[in-house]
Amino acid sequence: MKLFSIQETLSKSLLIFAISFISQFSFSQSNVTMYNLETFVNTVRENNLQLKISKNESRVADLAIKEAMSALLPQINGQTEVKRNLNDQFIFFEAPDFGNIDPVTGEVPQVIQRFKTNFDNEFQANILLEQNLFSLKSIYDLKSARQFSNIGRLQNQDKIIKIIAEAKKAFLQTILIKNVYRVSQESELLAKENYLAAKNKFENQLISELDLLQAKIRWEEELPKLLQAKRNYLILLGNLKIIAGINPTDSFVIDYDLVAYELKEGAVNSNDVIGNRIDYQLLEANNYLQELNIKNKQAEYYPTLNLRAGYSYFSNADNWSINDNQNKIVYTAVTFTVPIFSGGFRKSQISKAKILSNIALLEKQEAKLSMTIEIQNLELKLSEEYKTIQVATSKGETAKKAYEIAVETAKSGLISQLDLRRISNDYNRAEIHLYSSIYNYKCTQIDFNNAIANY
Repeated sequence: MKLFSIQETLSKSLLIFAISFISQFSFSQSNVTMYNLETFVNTVRENNLQLKISKNESRVADLAIKEAMSALLPQINGQTEVKRNLNDQFIFFEAPDFGNIDPVTGEVPQVIQRFKTNFDNEFQANILLEQNLFSLKSIYDLKSARQFSNIGRLQNQDKIIKIIAEAKKAFLQTILIKNVYRVSQESELLAKENYLAAKNKFENQLISELDLLQAKIRWEEELPKLLQAKRNYLILLGNLKIIAGINPTDSFVIDYDLVAYELKEGAVNSNDVIGNRIDYQLLEANNYLQELNIKNKQAEYYPTLNLRAGYSYFSNADNWSINDNQNKIVYTAVTFTVPIFSGGFRKSQISKAKILSNIALLEKQEAKLSMTIEIQNLELKLSEEYKTIQVATSKGETAKKAYEIAVETAKSGLISQLDLRRISNDYNRAEIHLYSSIYNYKCTQIDFNNAIANY
């Protein structure tokens, strides 16, 4: 499609924009990076900080698998203790005093005696092995962890899709405002040329002072519009740096043909595409996680079987030695635990898990219905916006022709500068309206592609 606003004034427009762009931004070719839509999206994928955060969150979810797996693997721990006793400890008891037997009665008196029971130094070393032989809950914990990791991966993909879509829209919006800025530059230049021509005619007494003032007013009205368009363009360029993770001090320019577009023909069967959508797969994964949670809670009714094996080494001595007065203990133990009564806690946990699972199922059903309606609405919107572009194109061509006639007529003094200003404004609005229509259509295309899982 040919855009009416570029065809006949292309050379002048490009020259105006190139000169003003260089003067306003002071870019040098050696420091300027050119971005089109594709290269900008690739930069967003590499540098966007939100995507980096999401990627790290996905890695955290992956670690849940290792945490759950550890409950099924042996746990081996060692412990060593060196103890210094700072005082002696005694044991007291009564013992017969055979040295002082009563010669008359032969009675043996009792005497209190004490013995030292500790050494100055004690050393102890222990190794303990613990192994989960059977725990149904640990098995379901591992399955839940794997599903949680899968959810983390889907969440990361969903965030990538959403951020890329917003990045594309931001890029297109900046292109739109860039074209608005160019239209403002052209309009200001033409208004200035018209004023200078009117001034020359006034000096030659060909037009009245009123016509001269109207031409000046028209030119001066274009100046704030130009400044506003420039400001909006610079702001959006800064926003693109944030989205793409570009250094704020780096210089770059964007290039994209906003005019090129195509109509998406044919309806889409929503049932064939919804299952491929990442956000729907995320809901399915969450629903399955809730089902696993029910089984996990039910597993708490089952017994558990655990094995423990240990080795302990003890040594006591008054000197610094670990080889005197040794004691060694080697043991194994099997623990069988049967849950009997929890006061209704386990039962309430199962009921709670079933409610959450039902909620997840209903949310998935609601989302599927919403996605079906969303696809239908986007198809209608695309068709409507395509027709809007066609109307805007026709209107723009009419406005362009009217403006060209008005310019020639104004030169001969058959219409006033006020009428020329009104027709010029109509032409500018028609041109900007066409750009806006194409921009809206392309943004809807992005939403539609995401809705049908065409990433």
